Amino acid sequence: MNMYDIAKETGFSIATISRAINNSGYVSEKTREKIMKVIDEKGYSVNPFAKGMATSTMSLAGVLSTDSRDLYQAECIYYLQNALRQHGYTTLLACTGSELKNKQDSVRLLLSRNVDVIFLIGSGFVEKSGRDNMYLKEAANKVPVILMNGLLENSKVHSIRCDDVKGMKELTNVVLKGGATKPILLTRKLTFSAGEKVKGFEEACKEAGIDPTDRIIHLDPSRKLNDHFEEELDGKDFDAILCVDDEIAVFAMKYCAHHGLSVPDQVQITGYNNSLLSDMPACEITSYDNLINYLCDTSVSCMIQVLDGKEYPRDSVFSGTLVEKCSTNKAADDQ
Repeated sequence: MNMYDIAKETGFSIATISRAINNSGYVSEKTREKIMKVIDEKGYSVNPFAKGMATSTMSLAGVLSTDSRDLYQAECIYYLQNALRQHGYTTLLACTGSELKNKQDSVRLLLSRNVDVIFLIGSGFVEKSGRDNMYLKEAANKVPVILMNGLLENSKVHSIRCDDVKGMKELTNVVLKGGATKPILLTRKLTFSAGEKVKGFEEACKEAGIDPTDRIIHLDPSRKLNDHFEEELDGKDFDAILCVDDEIAVFAMKYCAHHGLSVPDQVQITGYNNSLLSDMPACEITSYDNLINYLCDTSVSCMIQVLDGKEYPRDSVFSGTLVEKCSTNKAADDQ
């Protein structure tokens, strides 16, 4: 019998089992008694080498990113590592790309390195097929798995996320109140987060009596924006462009400049994430701050509580902040 078996038998994480066996951290007396009872009943004996490893002062957190070039994910990595460092954790980072096999291999690699926890940055780790998500559910039976800005239902995976439905709905209402009657939404990767933003756009449009059916444009994620942005927008009738991230919004600004369209007088534009990109154009882009720093701090707080054997919600949702700049019009009643 090994610690994974004990974890499965008791329902506690590997890290909690290790602390109980080695007296190396806080474990409630009730939790310790339950663990030791199973150990006594099953005849588990501690391997001296494993015990030496377990009592090491190093705590290790695994972090997975699908694309560290992505500005949102890069910021998450920065703030997450800072927060983990403050709690004495060393970070083992792996960049998986979008292929499922690479994601599965990376999770197996982290588990083989005996990480205490696994953080998944972004909803790109959630696959459409339930079968393809089994590797995450299985990993969550061994160590805490925390999904940042995504949701994997019916699992032990903890989700910490910004309310992207609310965020995109607020942005859409800004352009509608600013006089737009023909808004379009530009999206790219079909992730959980992108889907939530689509919902927010659709809700705001329907409440304003606008049919959103043909007003959502899905850009090809396999192609560079430079290669097909013009062809996707040419011939479209719009007076507002809402974008699922700030990078797309910058290209929307360039498109309008190239075609002589005045922002925000003729076309209003919004981004998402409130990254540095939203402040780069001369006309700064209205965006939604999804509070990346708060997301990372909250994710680490979740880790601490779960490793301490405490209860923590499976799905924690928080609201971001609308940041209005000069790429949108002020509503008449706000002027």
